Amino acid sequence: MVSIIFVNAPIGAGKTSLTRMLVADLGTKGFYEEVDKIPMLKEFYAQGEESRNDLSFALQIAFLNYRFGQLREGLHLAERGIVNTVYDSSLISDALMSFNLYKRGEFPEVMYNLYVSLNQNMVSDVAGHPFNGYPDLIVFLDIPFDLMLDHISKRGRDMEDIRKDPKLVDYYYSVWNTYNSWYDSFGQAPVVRVDMSKYDFVNNLSDRNTVLNLIEQKLVDLGKLTQDEFDKIKAKRDKEV
Repeated sequence: MVSIIFVNAPIGAGKTSLTRMLVADLGTKGFYEEVDKIPMLKEFYAQGEESRNDLSFALQIAFLNYRFGQLREGLHLAERGIVNTVYDSSLISDALMSFNLYKRGEFPEVMYNLYVSLNQNMVSDVAGHPFNGYPDLIVFLDIPFDLMLDHISKRGRDMEDIRKDPKLVDYYYSVWNTYNSWYDSFGQAPVVRVDMSKYDFVNNLSDRNTVLNLIEQKLVDLGKLTQDEFDKIKAKRDKEV
């Protein structure tokens, strides 16, 4: 059965790691945020608030174009009934990041309104595929703020280093808060919440299996995965231990 899954979470929560695990488990197609393909991102971080204000529109348009291409490819595959698709980020996530910049006064209102309009127009017709902007399932990684900072630090990207720019902590907190507010009010698609203070699916195999079972059971409940398929996936995982 074809399904579209978005993994949604703030910076450094583990979206890419979980997407890779789901792709391997479900035998699906994954779409990833490859930072090197958005070179403007480094410039966005370079001068703190000043560069965020100057480049917010250009960066979000770059992400919009990038995500749109991924979504278009995924919908083409779904139309042919070949694979499911899992995205480690999405236009929903991009809209949240844009809204956060707008709230912070780092995305001029005229440009922000133009971005929102363009986002809506593109989502409404993805290369001839009607799409309401929402996937079959969203996985939300609910991460404590201190753990989020720890993850960001451990992945070692210079542009994200709070030791070089302590003011980034305030920016990261605003991103974290925006995602939590989104989760508290979102109701347009089914959401599975993963408590990152409880589960370390990257380093703990038992936690990994628990999280994967949680997500895949939801797919069964939604009619996107049969119970037999789910049982076979779990049996395969047990053999690999």
